[in-house]
Amino acid sequence: MKNKLTATFSQSFQSGEFIRVGENRNLSLFVGKDEKGNYAFDFRGSYIPVRIAQSDVITVQQGKSGEDYILRFSLCNNELLEYFSTFCQDLLDSTEYTKNDEDAYKTLCSRYFSWKKLFRPNKSGMNDNEVMGLIGELLFMQDYMIPHYGVDTALDSWMGPEKTHKDYSTGSIWYEIKAISVGKDSIKISSLEQLDGDDDGVLAVYCLEKMSPSFCGIKLNGLVQSLMAKMKTVQNREIFLSKLSMYDYDFSPEYDNFVFANVGFSMYCIGDDFPRLCRKNTPNAINKIQYEIFLSELEKYKL
Repeated sequence: MKNKLTATFSQSFQSGEFIRVGENRNLSLFVGKDEKGNYAFDFRGSYIPVRIAQSDVITVQQGKSGEDYILRFSLCNNELLEYFSTFCQDLLDSTEYTKNDEDAYKTLCSRYFSWKKLFRPNKSGMNDNEVMGLIGELLFMQDYMIPHYGVDTALDSWMGPEKTHKDYSTGSIWYEIKAISVGKDSIKISSLEQLDGDDDGVLAVYCLEKMSPSFCGIKLNGLVQSLMAKMKTVQNREIFLSKLSMYDYDFSPEYDNFVFANVGFSMYCIGDDFPRLCRKNTPNAINKIQYEIFLSELEKYKL
Protein backbone atom coordinates (compact mmCIF):
# COMPACT_ATOMS: atom_id res chain seq x y z
CA MET A 1 0.00 0.00 0.00
CA LYS A 2 1.73 3.13 -1.24
CA ASN A 3 1.59 6.44 0.63
CA LYS A 4 2.11 10.01 -0.58
CA LEU A 5 5.85 9.92 0.01
CA THR A 6 6.27 6.95 -2.32
CA ALA A 7 5.22 9.20 -5.19
CA THR A 8 7.45 12.00 -3.87
CA PHE A 9 10.50 9.74 -3.77
CA SER A 10 9.76 8.56 -7.30
CA GLN A 11 10.66 12.03 -8.60
CA SER A 12 14.00 12.37 -10.36
CA PHE A 13 16.11 13.70 -7.49
CA GLN A 14 19.73 14.49 -8.13
CA SER A 15 22.32 13.56 -5.52
CA GLY A 16 22.20 16.14 -2.74
CA GLU A 17 18.77 17.44 -3.80
CA PHE A 18 15.97 17.70 -1.21
CA ILE A 19 12.46 19.16 -1.05
CA ARG A 20 10.55 20.23 2.03
CA VAL A 21 7.67 17.99 3.15
CA GLY A 22 4.98 17.94 5.82
CA GLU A 23 2.30 20.36 6.95
CA ASN A 24 4.10 21.46 10.13
CA ARG A 25 5.66 24.83 9.36
CA ASN A 26 7.40 24.90 12.76
CA LEU A 27 9.82 22.20 11.62
CA SER A 28 12.22 21.83 8.70
CA LEU A 29 11.72 18.34 7.28
CA PHE A 30 12.98 17.24 3.87
CA VAL A 31 13.17 14.19 1.60
CA GLY A 32 15.43 13.59 -1.36
CA LYS A 33 18.78 11.97 -2.06
CA ASP A 34 22.00 12.31 -0.12
CA GLU A 35 25.41 12.94 -1.70
CA LYS A 36 25.82 9.21 -2.40
CA GLY A 37 22.53 9.08 -4.28
CA ASN A 38 20.64 7.22 -1.51
CA TYR A 39 17.05 8.13 -0.69
CA ALA A 40 17.02 10.12 2.53
CA PHE A 41 14.95 11.98 5.12
CA ASP A 42 16.36 15.15 6.75
CA PHE A 43 15.47 17.06 9.89
CA ARG A 44 17.22 20.40 10.24
CA GLY A 45 16.97 22.46 13.39
CA SER A 46 18.37 23.63 16.70
CA TYR A 47 18.77 20.79 19.20
CA ILE A 48 21.37 18.87 21.18
CA PRO A 49 22.25 15.70 19.25
CA VAL A 50 22.89 12.33 20.88
CA ARG A 51 24.66 9.27 19.50
CA ILE A 52 22.39 7.02 17.40
CA ALA A 53 23.29 3.48 16.29
CA GLN A 54 22.70 2.65 12.64
CA SER A 55 20.65 -0.28 11.36
CA ASP A 56 21.65 -2.71 8.63
CA VAL A 57 19.57 -0.81 6.10
CA ILE A 58 19.23 2.78 7.30
CA THR A 59 22.34 4.85 7.92
CA VAL A 60 22.13 7.75 10.35
CA GLN A 61 24.18 10.89 9.86
CA GLN A 62 24.35 13.93 12.12
CA GLY A 63 26.24 17.09 11.33
CA LYS A 64 26.08 20.85 11.52
CA SER A 65 25.23 23.35 8.82
CA GLY A 66 25.59 26.94 9.97
CA GLU A 67 23.64 27.33 13.21
CA ASP A 68 21.52 24.23 12.67
CA TYR A 69 22.12 20.51 13.08
CA ILE A 70 21.05 17.97 10.46
CA LEU A 71 19.66 14.53 11.33
CA ARG A 72 19.61 12.35 8.21
CA PHE A 73 18.20 8.86 7.68
CA SER A 74 19.45 7.31 4.41
CA LEU A 75 18.24 4.09 2.77
CA CYS A 76 20.98 1.71 1.62
CA ASN A 77 18.77 -0.82 -0.17
CA ASN A 78 16.48 0.56 -2.88
CA GLU A 79 14.40 -2.65 -2.84
CA LEU A 80 12.98 -1.37 0.45
CA LEU A 81 12.01 2.09 -0.82
CA GLU A 82 8.29 1.47 -0.40
CA TYR A 83 8.78 0.53 3.27
CA PHE A 84 11.25 3.37 3.80
CA SER A 85 8.51 5.70 2.49
CA THR A 86 6.14 4.31 5.13
CA PHE A 87 8.81 4.89 7.79
CA CYS A 88 9.29 8.49 6.61
CA GLN A 89 5.52 9.06 6.57
CA ASP A 90 5.42 7.86 10.18
CA LEU A 91 8.13 10.39 11.04
CA LEU A 92 6.01 13.15 9.49
CA ASP A 93 2.82 12.03 11.22
CA SER A 94 4.55 11.72 14.59
CA THR A 95 5.79 15.31 14.49
CA GLU A 96 2.72 16.87 12.89
CA TYR A 97 1.85 18.96 15.95
CA THR A 98 5.33 19.35 17.46
CA LYS A 99 6.24 23.01 17.97
CA ASN A 100 9.96 23.02 18.80
CA ASP A 101 13.09 21.35 17.44
CA GLU A 102 14.16 19.63 20.67
CA ASP A 103 10.86 17.77 21.02
CA ALA A 104 10.87 16.93 17.32
CA TYR A 105 14.39 15.49 17.55
CA LYS A 106 13.46 13.27 20.50
CA THR A 107 10.33 12.05 18.71
CA LEU A 108 12.18 11.28 15.47
CA CYS A 109 14.85 9.33 17.34
CA SER A 110 12.18 7.38 19.24
CA ARG A 111 10.32 6.48 16.05
CA TYR A 112 13.56 5.38 14.39
CA PHE A 113 14.37 3.05 17.29
CA SER A 114 10.90 1.48 16.95
CA TRP A 115 11.31 0.88 13.21
CA LYS A 116 14.98 -0.09 13.28
CA LYS A 117 14.42 -3.73 14.24
CA LEU A 118 12.15 -4.29 11.21
CA PHE A 119 14.77 -3.15 8.70
CA ARG A 120 16.97 -6.24 8.45
CA PRO A 121 17.15 -7.15 4.74
CA ASN A 122 17.75 -10.66 3.44
CA LYS A 123 17.56 -12.18 6.90
CA SER A 124 14.03 -13.48 6.70
CA GLY A 125 13.53 -15.88 9.57
CA MET A 126 10.09 -17.29 8.77
CA ASN A 127 9.26 -20.27 6.57
CA ASP A 128 6.16 -20.76 4.38
CA ASN A 129 3.94 -22.00 7.20
CA GLU A 130 5.00 -19.23 9.58
CA VAL A 131 4.39 -16.59 6.91
CA MET A 132 0.93 -18.06 6.28
CA GLY A 133 0.19 -18.09 10.00
CA LEU A 134 1.10 -14.43 10.45
CA ILE A 135 -0.86 -13.48 7.33
CA GLY A 136 -3.89 -15.22 8.82
CA GLU A 137 -3.64 -13.28 12.08
CA LEU A 138 -3.16 -9.96 10.26
CA LEU A 139 -6.00 -10.63 7.83
CA PHE A 140 -8.28 -11.33 10.78
CA MET A 141 -7.24 -8.07 12.42
CA GLN A 142 -7.91 -6.18 9.19
CA ASP A 143 -11.14 -7.90 8.14
CA TYR A 144 -12.81 -8.66 11.46
CA MET A 145 -11.26 -7.25 14.63
CA ILE A 146 -10.83 -3.62 13.52
CA PRO A 147 -14.31 -3.38 11.89
CA HIS A 148 -16.00 -4.98 14.93
CA TYR A 149 -13.95 -3.63 17.84
CA GLY A 150 -11.90 -0.68 16.58
CA VAL A 151 -8.13 -0.32 16.29
CA ASP A 152 -7.37 0.08 20.01
CA THR A 153 -9.17 -3.10 21.12
CA ALA A 154 -7.97 -5.07 18.09
CA LEU A 155 -4.35 -4.29 18.99
CA ASP A 156 -4.77 -4.91 22.72
CA SER A 157 -6.51 -8.23 22.11
CA TRP A 158 -3.87 -9.52 19.66
CA MET A 159 -1.98 -12.07 21.75
CA GLY A 160 -0.47 -14.23 18.99
CA PRO A 161 2.97 -12.56 19.08
CA GLU A 162 3.19 -13.16 22.82
CA LYS A 163 2.97 -16.93 22.28
CA THR A 164 -0.16 -17.35 24.41
CA HIS A 165 -2.64 -20.13 23.64
CA LYS A 166 -5.22 -17.82 21.98
CA ASP A 167 -4.51 -15.45 19.08
CA TYR A 168 -7.09 -12.84 20.14
CA SER A 169 -9.05 -12.44 23.36
CA THR A 170 -11.29 -9.60 24.48
CA GLY A 171 -14.08 -9.43 27.03
CA SER A 172 -15.44 -12.95 27.44
CA ILE A 173 -14.66 -14.25 23.96
CA TRP A 174 -11.49 -15.54 22.32
CA TYR A 175 -10.45 -16.26 18.75
CA GLU A 176 -8.04 -18.82 17.35
CA ILE A 177 -6.85 -18.19 13.78
CA LYS A 178 -5.68 -20.87 11.36
CA ALA A 179 -4.32 -20.49 7.82
CA ILE A 180 -4.24 -23.66 5.71
CA SER A 181 -3.22 -24.45 2.15
CA VAL A 182 -5.73 -25.18 -0.59
CA GLY A 183 -6.73 -28.83 -0.63
CA LYS A 184 -5.99 -29.46 3.03
CA ASP A 185 -9.00 -31.04 4.71
CA SER A 186 -7.99 -30.62 8.35
CA ILE A 187 -6.50 -28.13 10.77
CA LYS A 188 -3.72 -28.86 13.22
CA ILE A 189 -4.23 -28.04 16.90
CA SER A 190 -0.75 -27.65 18.35
CA SER A 191 -1.55 -27.80 22.06
CA LEU A 192 -4.17 -29.02 24.50
CA GLU A 193 -4.93 -25.47 25.58
CA GLN A 194 -5.36 -23.97 22.11
CA LEU A 195 -9.11 -24.65 21.88
CA ASP A 196 -9.70 -25.09 25.61
CA GLY A 197 -11.45 -22.46 27.73
CA ASP A 198 -14.32 -21.85 30.12
CA ASP A 199 -15.76 -19.19 27.80
CA ASP A 200 -17.01 -19.79 24.28
CA GLY A 201 -14.56 -19.07 21.50
CA VAL A 202 -14.34 -18.78 17.73
CA LEU A 203 -12.16 -20.72 15.32
CA ALA A 204 -11.40 -18.71 12.17
CA VAL A 205 -9.91 -20.55 9.19
CA TYR A 206 -8.36 -18.93 6.10
CA CYS A 207 -7.73 -21.09 3.04
CA LEU A 208 -4.75 -19.65 1.15
CA GLU A 209 -3.41 -20.69 -2.25
CA LYS A 210 0.25 -20.00 -2.94
CA MET A 211 0.73 -18.11 -6.20
CA SER A 212 3.67 -16.99 -8.33
CA PRO A 213 5.65 -13.91 -7.17
CA SER A 214 4.23 -11.93 -10.11
CA PHE A 215 0.62 -12.53 -9.01
CA CYS A 216 -1.23 -9.53 -7.55
CA GLY A 217 -2.20 -11.22 -4.32
CA ILE A 218 -1.61 -11.05 -0.58
CA LYS A 219 1.96 -10.33 0.48
CA LEU A 220 3.06 -10.12 4.08
CA ASN A 221 4.95 -6.84 3.70
CA GLY A 222 2.04 -5.21 1.89
CA LEU A 223 -0.42 -6.41 4.54
CA VAL A 224 1.77 -4.89 7.27
CA GLN A 225 1.84 -1.59 5.39
CA SER A 226 -1.92 -1.63 4.92
CA LEU A 227 -2.46 -2.13 8.65
CA MET A 228 0.10 0.55 9.51
CA ALA A 229 -2.06 3.00 7.57
CA LYS A 230 -5.02 2.09 9.80
CA MET A 231 -3.17 2.65 13.08
CA LYS A 232 -3.65 6.44 12.97
CA THR A 233 -1.99 7.33 16.28
CA VAL A 234 1.68 7.15 17.22
CA GLN A 235 0.83 4.96 20.21
CA ASN A 236 -1.02 2.42 18.05
CA ARG A 237 1.81 2.28 15.53
CA GLU A 238 4.26 1.75 18.40
CA ILE A 239 2.21 -1.17 19.76
CA PHE A 240 1.81 -2.70 16.30
CA LEU A 241 5.54 -2.51 15.51
CA SER A 242 6.44 -3.86 18.93
CA LYS A 243 4.18 -6.90 18.51
CA LEU A 244 5.44 -7.55 14.98
CA SER A 245 9.01 -7.56 16.26
CA MET A 246 8.14 -10.48 18.57
CA TYR A 247 7.97 -12.60 15.44
CA ASP A 248 11.04 -13.14 13.26
CA TYR A 249 9.49 -10.59 10.91
CA ASP A 250 11.35 -7.83 9.14
CA PHE A 251 10.90 -5.91 5.89
CA SER A 252 12.97 -8.45 3.97
CA PRO A 253 12.31 -8.34 0.19
CA GLU A 254 12.34 -12.15 0.31
CA TYR A 255 8.86 -12.13 1.82
CA ASP A 256 7.52 -10.60 -1.40
CA ASN A 257 8.16 -13.98 -3.03
CA PHE A 258 5.45 -15.46 -0.79
CA VAL A 259 2.24 -14.47 -2.57
CA PHE A 260 -1.16 -15.91 -1.67
CA ALA A 261 -4.76 -15.77 -2.86
CA ASN A 262 -7.46 -15.93 -0.19
CA VAL A 263 -9.81 -18.56 -1.60
CA GLY A 264 -11.93 -19.24 1.47
CA PHE A 265 -12.74 -18.09 4.99
CA SER A 266 -14.92 -19.71 7.65
CA MET A 267 -15.69 -19.11 11.32
CA TYR A 268 -16.85 -21.77 13.78
CA CYS A 269 -18.38 -21.38 17.24
CA ILE A 270 -16.47 -23.30 19.91
CA GLY A 271 -18.80 -24.34 22.70
CA ASP A 272 -19.27 -27.32 25.00
CA ASP A 273 -20.13 -29.78 22.22
CA PHE A 274 -17.38 -28.68 19.80
CA PRO A 275 -15.05 -31.61 18.91
CA ARG A 276 -11.94 -30.73 20.89
CA LEU A 277 -9.73 -32.05 23.65
CA CYS A 278 -9.84 -30.25 27.00
CA ARG A 279 -7.57 -30.38 30.00
CA LYS A 280 -10.37 -31.34 32.39
CA ASN A 281 -11.02 -34.52 30.38
CA THR A 282 -7.35 -35.43 30.00
CA PRO A 283 -5.35 -37.45 32.55
CA ASN A 284 -2.83 -35.34 34.45
CA ALA A 285 -0.06 -37.70 33.40
CA ILE A 286 -0.41 -36.52 29.80
CA ASN A 287 1.75 -33.47 29.22
CA LYS A 288 1.47 -32.48 25.56
CA ILE A 289 -1.09 -33.26 22.87
CA GLN A 290 -1.27 -32.33 19.19
CA TYR A 291 -4.18 -33.38 17.02
CA GLU A 292 -6.06 -32.56 13.82
CA ILE A 293 -9.72 -31.80 13.19
CA PHE A 294 -11.50 -32.57 9.90
CA LEU A 295 -13.14 -29.39 8.59
CA SER A 296 -15.92 -31.46 7.02
CA GLU A 297 -17.08 -32.41 10.54
CA LEU A 298 -17.49 -28.77 11.61
CA GLU A 299 -20.30 -27.65 9.31
CA LYS A 300 -22.93 -27.46 12.08
CA TYR A 301 -20.69 -25.11 14.10
CA LYS A 302 -20.14 -22.67 11.24
CA LEU A 303 -21.11 -19.06 11.89
